[in-house]
Amino acid sequence: MVTQNPTWGAGRGAVLRLLVAAAVLGWSASAGAQLTILADSAASDLPAGYVVLPKIVVHTTGSPSQPVQPGGSAVDTLIQMTNTNETGEIDVDCWWVNANSHCGGCELTATGLVCGPVCEVNADCVPGLLCEQGWVTDDWQIQLTAGQPIAFTASTGLGRLPCDFIFGIDCPGGDAAGAIRGVPEDPFRGELKCVQVDDDDDPVAENALKMEATIVSTIVPVPPPGVQPIGITTAAAYNGIGFQADETFTPSQDPSDPLCLGSLPPGAGAGVNCNMEYAPCPGELKLNHFFDGAAAEIGGIVDTELVLVPCSEDLGNPVRSAAFEVLAQMLIYNEYEQRFSSHARITCYKSTRLSDIDTAPGPGGDSFSIFSVGVQGTSTGQTRIRGIQGAPVGLGYGVLGVACENYHDTNLAGPVLSRTAFNLHGDEFRPEGDAVYLELLP
Repeated sequence: MVTQNPTWGAGRGAVLRLLVAAAVLGWSASAGAQLTILADSAASDLPAGYVVLPKIVVHTTGSPSQPVQPGGSAVDTLIQMTNTNETGEIDVDCWWVNANSHCGGCELTATGLVCGPVCEVNADCVPGLLCEQGWVTDDWQIQLTAGQPIAFTASTGLGRLPCDFIFGIDCPGGDAAGAIRGVPEDPFRGELKCVQVDDDDDPVAENALKMEATIVSTIVPVPPPGVQPIGITTAAAYNGIGFQADETFTPSQDPSDPLCLGSLPPGAGAGVNCNMEYAPCPGELKLNHFFDGAAAEIGGIVDTELVLVPCSEDLGNPVRSAAFEVLAQMLIYNEYEQRFSSHARITCYKSTRLSDIDTAPGPGGDSFSIFSVGVQGTSTGQTRIRGIQGAPVGLGYGVLGVACENYHDTNLAGPVLSRTAFNLHGDEFRPEGDAVYLELLP
């Protein structure tokens, strides 16, 4: 068992005082495992050949369909990408995974994909149209020069990549190759997935890609006459989840074959092989957190947003991926060693407050949630998350995730004054394997 270093958010020192016996044993085992250099499962602190940013959000005042109004919260995601190879350039293929819901869904026409307005619930749509969860991808390719870091916002992308001459690399025309497209919609919620490839656009057994995301949110001020107000701005950063490629593996060279995370999932079918093999998904995710409504030691009332996504995905087949569901089983421990259980269904993307997992969305049911401080009677706890079987044949059922703590002034209904994001703690590995298909299968 190998566990990589977790990224701890503010107030996480209190969580370490948990008296859950099983959790203490888990942390003790992981402390020794952190000395291991080679990643036996996905990790957030090592460069890799396949990297996932599970939480990308955009909603700006410049949105063509739903601009953020004064008093609302505008959000964008700053993405940093680095080639850690200081002696040679790397080619990278990336996919925006759009998990927006749309009124009436999306339809493929002769001119391309046409979607209705972005929505959250049916009440956002005109009568007669349902708010249907979609699943759309948009890909782009770039080349990074040796040792080159770049940064861009998800809303705008980057039209040209500057050439980094630090290591003496000569770029034709003065620019690195390719361009980064911004997210296809504003507002947007979803993922960014990137794979290191060769000159022929095939996955390559190299591990030089590193990525981070910073979610920047600003309350748009409501200006009174003659006053220039200042909006509240918060930023929360987390590391990309990297899957290291097996550098001794010989790929199939068939573009219809999937990337294997660990191994080929059972039921993949005759003739299906691995186009590349990477470290497996974690067998279990551990979320160390405040219970919603707890008072943090650093000040403020806290709630937690959790984002979960499947490890497996078919990036070339929206119909297959939109119907892909993984059941995330959860065990919740408080400081008295009491154990509770819950679950969440992940249909390509799940973003939720903890208290909304087992109660109706919104603050109305928070006081009855097992994630509430009033129900648990302790400020902090640990939630263990494991994907369980039920996914389509040929796709695995591992899960990935990140969390974001929101600190409010005096109550959860007030504005968010500060926040911190962090990676979930991956433990063990999944022996069954997961698969990522990069293009449409026949």
